[in-house]
Amino acid sequence: MTGFLAGMMLALVQAGCGGAGEFAEQDNEDSAHAEQAIRGDFSQSCTDITFFNDRYLSARCARSDGQFVYSEIDLGEYLVNEDGNIWWGLGGQFHRSCSFVIFGARASELFFSCKKKDGSYKETSKVLDERIANINGVLVYRP
Repeated sequence: MTGFLAGMMLALVQAGCGGAGEFAEQDNEDSAHAEQAIRGDFSQSCTDITFFNDRYLSARCARSDGQFVYSEIDLGEYLVNEDGNIWWGLGGQFHRSCSFVIFGARASELFFSCKKKDGSYKETSKVLDERIANINGVLVYRP
C-alpha cells in the first residue's frame, strides 16, 4: 500500500497538485488530494455533474489552481453488467445492456435498468465516488 500511496503522490505532483520544495501546508494539501484520489470522491470537487449517451460522465472539476474545467470519462470502459448487477471491471461495456434511469440522492449515485440473463430487466445502482476521482481537473478511474 505504501508504494501505491507514493505512486499517487507522484501522479499528483506531475499533475500540478504541488511538489517538493513547497511549504508544509502544501504537503498537507497534497496528502489530502492523494487521499481523495485514492477514495475516488470526484463529486466533492466537481460541479455540473451529468450523464449522457448511457455511458459518459461529465462534470466541471477543480484544478489545483482553483479553476474549474470540463472533463468527461467513458464509464463503458469501467462498468460491467453481470445478470442485472453493475460491477467495476475494465472493458465492461455495461451500456450495451443497461439504460440510465435517474441520479440518486447523491450526485455520484446513478440508477440503471439492466438486462438479466433471462431477458428480464432489473433496476440497479452504482455510486461512482467509489472509483472515479478528480485529478487536477481530470476525471479518472481508480482501480
